[in-house]
Amino acid sequence: MDTSRSHLPSLLSALLFIVAALLFFSIALLMGVTALGTFFAGKDVGAQQTILLVVFAFEGLILLGTTFISFQRFLNKPLAEQDSSFNIPTWLVATAVLVAGLSLLIGYQIVESGTANWLLLPILTLPAVVLPLFVVLGLGIRKLPLGTRWQSWNVFGLAMTLSPFILIFLEVIALSVIVLIVILIVMTQPGFEAQIQRLSQQILVLDPQSMAAQRLIAPYLVRPEVIAVALLYFAMIVPMLEEIFKPLGVWFFANKLTSPAQGFALGALSGSAYALVETFGVSAQTADWAGLLLSRIGTGILHITTSALMGAAIVYAIRERRYLRLLGIYFVSVSLHGLWNTLAIFFAFSNIANYFELESPFTDIGTSLNVAMAVLVVILLVILILSNRRIKSTVPIVVAEESLPQ
Repeated sequence: MDTSRSHLPSLLSALLFIVAALLFFSIALLMGVTALGTFFAGKDVGAQQTILLVVFAFEGLILLGTTFISFQRFLNKPLAEQDSSFNIPTWLVATAVLVAGLSLLIGYQIVESGTANWLLLPILTLPAVVLPLFVVLGLGIRKLPLGTRWQSWNVFGLAMTLSPFILIFLEVIALSVIVLIVILIVMTQPGFEAQIQRLSQQILVLDPQSMAAQRLIAPYLVRPEVIAVALLYFAMIVPMLEEIFKPLGVWFFANKLTSPAQGFALGALSGSAYALVETFGVSAQTADWAGLLLSRIGTGILHITTSALMGAAIVYAIRERRYLRLLGIYFVSVSLHGLWNTLAIFFAFSNIANYFELESPFTDIGTSLNVAMAVLVVILLVILILSNRRIKSTVPIVVAEESLPQ
C-alpha cells in the first residue's frame, strides 16, 4: 500500500462508523439476550425488545457498509471514487409504496396478538420505515448528481452518527437551561412551592402510576405556561439546531461539490439518514405502532425536504458567497420544521385534554390538526419535487471529449 497517497479523513470516518456500528450491534445483542431470557423463563416476550433488536442490527449493517467504502477511499481504491446515483423507476416506487402500505396494515392487525406481535412486528418495521423514506428520497434527488460513492456514503453515515450525537448533546443542554430558568421563575411565585408540595404528597399517596394521580397532573399539563415552554423548545430551539446539523456532511464536502444540485441531493440524503435513525428510535412504541409509523412518514418528508434545501444553500454560500440565500433558506427550513412541530405539540395537548375531559382550547381539535398536518405534508412534498426540477439547471453540462472541435 502506498501510504503517502492514503486519505486520512476517510480513515477517521471509517473509525467513527465502525465504532457506531459496534455500539448498534451491542444494543441489538443486549435486546436479543433479554428477549431470549424472557422466552426461556416462560414469560411473554415484549415486541419492544425484538423490534429494537432488528432495527439496531439493521443500522449496524448499514454502518458496516459506510465503513467499507471509507476504508476503500483510504486505500485509494477505484471503487470508492466511482460515481453513485439514485434513480428509481416508477414500477419500483409503486412496489415500495404497496409493500410499505401492506406492512403497516398487517402490523395494525396483529399489534395486539401476542406471539405474532413480537415475531412479526420487527420484520414489518423495516419495510414500514425504510421504504417510504426510499420513495421520498428517490423523488427528491431524481436525476441529480450525488458525487462519488465515498462522498454519498460518508454523508449518509455522518447523518446517522455524528449529527444525532451532536444534536442530542445540544438539545439536552438547551432543555436543561430552560428547565433551570422555569424552576427559578417558579420559586419566585408566592404559594406555588407549597402547591407543588401538596400535589406531590397526593400523588405519592395515590400511587404515581394510577389513573387518579394522572388526573391530578393533567390540568397542569395543558396550562398556557407549559404549552409556551413546549413551543419554545420543540418549535423553535429544536428546529434551529437540527436544520444546521442534519446536513453535516454537506458542510464538510461543500468546497468539493460541483454544484448546488449536488448539495441538494446530498442534503436530501442526510435528511433521509437522520429520519431513519429518529424513526427507528421510536418504532418500538407498540401502543399505536401503525399510527406512529404512518405519522413518521410525514416527519421523514419534512427532514428530507428541509435538509435538501439547506444542502443547496450551503453550496451556494461556500462556493458562491451567497450568504443571504443561506440565511433565507435557513429561515424557511426552520419555519417549516417549527410549524410541523407546533401542530404535533397541539395534537399531543389535544389528546391529553380529550382523554382527561379537560376544558381547554385544544379539546376536540384533533381532526383539524390531522388535516392541517396532512396538508403540510403535501406542501413539503410539492416543494421537494419542484425544487428538484429547478435545481437541475445548476448541474454542470459535461461535453463529451469527442464532440470538442479539433
